Amino acid sequence: MNNDHAMAIVCDLALCIGREVTLDALLTKVLQRFMHHCATPVGAVLQQQQEGYKLLKVIGDEQLRQHTGTTLTLPGWVSEEEHCLLQQTLPLPGSRPYQFAYRLKVEGGYLILLLAPQPHQQIVPVCHLFSPVLGNLARAISLCKDSELLALRQQAELKDLKHFNESLLKAIPIPVFYKDIEGRFLGCNQAFNQVIGIGKEALLGRRVEELLPVGLAEAYSMREAELLRSRQPQCIEQQLHDRNGMRYQVICFKDLFYDHQGMVAGIIGTLVDITRLKESERHQRELLFQTISALASAISHKDRNSAGHELRVRDLALAIGQAMQLRQERLDALGLAAMVHNIGLLQIPTEIITRPRELRPVEFELIKQHPQAGHDILKQIDFPWPIATIVLQHHENLDGSGYPQGLAGSAITLEARIIRVADSLIAMTSHRPFRRAMPLSDAIAELTRYAGIRYDEKVVNSCIVLWQTGYHFGPPISQLADKAG
Repeated sequence: MNNDHAMAIVCDLALCIGREVTLDALLTKVLQRFMHHCATPVGAVLQQQQEGYKLLKVIGDEQLRQHTGTTLTLPGWVSEEEHCLLQQTLPLPGSRPYQFAYRLKVEGGYLILLLAPQPHQQIVPVCHLFSPVLGNLARAISLCKDSELLALRQQAELKDLKHFNESLLKAIPIPVFYKDIEGRFLGCNQAFNQVIGIGKEALLGRRVEELLPVGLAEAYSMREAELLRSRQPQCIEQQLHDRNGMRYQVICFKDLFYDHQGMVAGIIGTLVDITRLKESERHQRELLFQTISALASAISHKDRNSAGHELRVRDLALAIGQAMQLRQERLDALGLAAMVHNIGLLQIPTEIITRPRELRPVEFELIKQHPQAGHDILKQIDFPWPIATIVLQHHENLDGSGYPQGLAGSAITLEARIIRVADSLIAMTSHRPFRRAMPLSDAIAELTRYAGIRYDEKVVNSCIVLWQTGYHFGPPISQLADKAG
């Protein structure tokens, strides 16, 4: 063997050693290359143990390969320190005896045997040729073992994390689900299965289009598409139907989850059943409406001349609010506040309220106390809306000339600005003992004149649109029904 041939063998072995990342792949590749260059049909890798040599890898001998993983007892001369050429019979379990072998020692207790049934005529100088390579092989084996240990630890950690997440999902009492970016269910907890009435096995891998009617499915899909586009968490109140026709009012929280590269991996969501809470809120609102109705009734008994005023103000204020596209929650607050905006008059002497003439300045100063008095009454009631504040501000003017606080502009709540317009219009078009009712057109002109000064211009414009489209500014339907009865 010349130097060029020897150098080619060393380079080939060096290249194959550096390319593998697992111990099994490394030993397989190296053993194959050693067998090729030494022209031996069988190769084995063993590792020295306290009891003997553990057989790690066998190529070329199926019977011997079946003993992989077992610990073998070898003749003492096999375990000599130097690389050597064995020309004695080497008995191995389940295998024919080998009369020729190259033995290569690798740091870390590893032993490579390159076996042949008959002695070779041309001997490869393994001691000289392979010594530089075996040092690199020892380091590569150590790196592969470290890599595999790290991988095993990571797998164990992932397995523990998976078990923890499964236990956590099972323990969470609210429904939880997660999907891939295509909308296919990847998993859920038992609470989710119970709510939707579909078992986990029947759910996994399916899309919402396969589980719900077309209309509902499209709504869900559109919201999830928006979530994927905006990457902003969603909190949506919606109605949920199970397969038995049961309806649940739920709040659905959804967000994205990401993979280790920071890429969107899917959608995770939870459902909070608020059906009972909604029923409780509905009952509470009914009680509030009853309370407000009782208070409004007390006001009308205080001043028979203005009976029905609160109802008419409420109806007009709500119509203006709807024209201004207020949310339902604000409309509810607006309607209740309008019903009791004059509740403070209960603390004003009746003879002043019902006096059939224009009030003197000192008497009007008493009347001007009713917003504060109303606020003091209503602040003791736990409303879900700022009713007391709205009532306190319903006589404030946009330019700050109103009472009781002299607020101006946006410091006055929108609901109070709406009631200010509705209250003024209904008052101007209503008969009083000391004056006649103003024609509606004149009252509208008065609002227009003071728009941007006393009154909010947008509110006035909405009121004018109602007038132009035929809104009925007369007594409320409920009052007409009472008179008819």
